[in-house]
Amino acid sequence: MRSRGAVLGAVALLTGIALAGCATPSPSAAPTSAPSASAPPSRDTGLAAAPQDPVPQAPDASTTARPVRVVIPSIGVDAPLVKLARDAAGVLEAPPSDELDKAGWYAKGTVPGQTGPAVIAGHVDWVDRIAVFHRLHDLEPGASVAVRMSDGSTVRFTVDRTRAVSKFRFPTESVYGPTPDAQLRLITCGGPWDDARNIYSENVIVYATRSA
Repeated sequence: MRSRGAVLGAVALLTGIALAGCATPSPSAAPTSAPSASAPPSRDTGLAAAPQDPVPQAPDASTTARPVRVVIPSIGVDAPLVKLARDAAGVLEAPPSDELDKAGWYAKGTVPGQTGPAVIAGHVDWVDRIAVFHRLHDLEPGASVAVRMSDGSTVRFTVDRTRAVSKFRFPTESVYGPTPDAQLRLITCGGPWDDARNIYSENVIVYATRSA
């Protein structure tokens, strides 16, 4: 989510959902443009709904390496990763609001580099502070994303596309559904500010495929 202070700061990090500071309470995605500068200080905590009907591909038990850092040079991201889980409602939780410099990996899903869609999410901002995915909406096709693993290896991905979607029409299947190869999804908040719900109205979703 994005706050007025973050917008006025006019700079970026990640969009912890445009950003890295917002989350999506129900299936949806975020916009390819930054949240409006008129948005008031916020505490949007909805990230992105984890798979409901689509059954996620579970991590490969034979692999012990786990992602520990995500690096996206084109938008200035070099952030540690924490593990994310779903809450009681089945919604993917956001990283802690006091650790805006961190993104999170959905630990019940695919491990980056394995077949399937690995999911990493982060805040866009929090009240008057920008967060790790503050500039996620700026990612363009061809951009490089590197995920560093606990065993010292690095898994590299190339961005295919960035899209913005309503938080209330989240594309669960395209984000969490099975894929024939190793892919990555980056999620944060974006779109117009919804005063009634006190959240950003969209999620920004970046789709990437493993590169050689």
